[in-house]
Amino acid sequence: MVRLHLPLLALLPALSAALALPAQDKPAGEANTNQSPDRLSEWPKLPTTDADRVLGLVGQFKKPEAKLYEPARQQLIQVGEAAMPLVMQQCSDRPDNVNDQLFQVFDAVLTERHAALMSREAQKPRLELRRYLTMRLSRMAGADLVPFFEKMRKDADEQTAFFADLALLARKRRDALPGVTAYARKSWTEALPHLAAVLPAARSLQCGTWVFESITKAAVVDQMTGLRLLRFLATNEHAGLLRGYFDAPDNAVKGEACNVARVLHGEEPIEKMPVFKVIQEARKWKEKL
Repeated sequence: MVRLHLPLLALLPALSAALALPAQDKPAGEANTNQSPDRLSEWPKLPTTDADRVLGLVGQFKKPEAKLYEPARQQLIQVGEAAMPLVMQQCSDRPDNVNDQLFQVFDAVLTERHAALMSREAQKPRLELRRYLTMRLSRMAGADLVPFFEKMRKDADEQTAFFADLALLARKRRDALPGVTAYARKSWTEALPHLAAVLPAARSLQCGTWVFESITKAAVVDQMTGLRLLRFLATNEHAGLLRGYFDAPDNAVKGEACNVARVLHGEEPIEKMPVFKVIQEARKWKEKL
């Protein structure tokens, strides 16, 4: 357990009180915007004559010849948004699914223009589709998506609930921090690209302080996880709090604190930092911060 010096501990309540905002506050950056005026409320109608063609193209993904996949994918992308409801119906939770190929089509076609429609589709029973769409929506702006994320954070699927909590934390919802932390602690490698894509919208003195408060007296693994989240949430104003962790008795915690400092100074974090490097980095950042 890391024990911060008393002056650092004393900073936490004061920072928290000074920064207290309603839980519904919107996040910084793009996620602070309201619903985009060009968002669709209904899918464009797919001509009946195109339905068989779309199903035939999806069928190409089920064949063993991989050379067929790219042409089929490009043709589905060309058909565009009108084909998406029918293509979504082809997503499956069965082991023999072709979801990865279909998701690549969605990656190319679906944008914030389709956010309301995607949130509607995400509430249907198919788990793989629900998880994918919640992930995509977590990277989109708009306060109008909050009710959707509120519902999906209660999803029985752990990863889907994580994406919803992540979106809410990006909107500066403190109550979403425990869910994000729990998933990141358990599945860091899987969580990392999503954290990197979504959380920086909430980087602020306020949100970084929440994390520091949550790890002050926490176990080593929880301090490590919190510091990992601080790569995306901390600001230079947290230097005083961060310095306390350069003297942590556990080298893993010390290394994660060094990674926060590296990120704040435009350097890449070092995953699985060797002990000798941890000692060097801690010494460097103690002098620099």
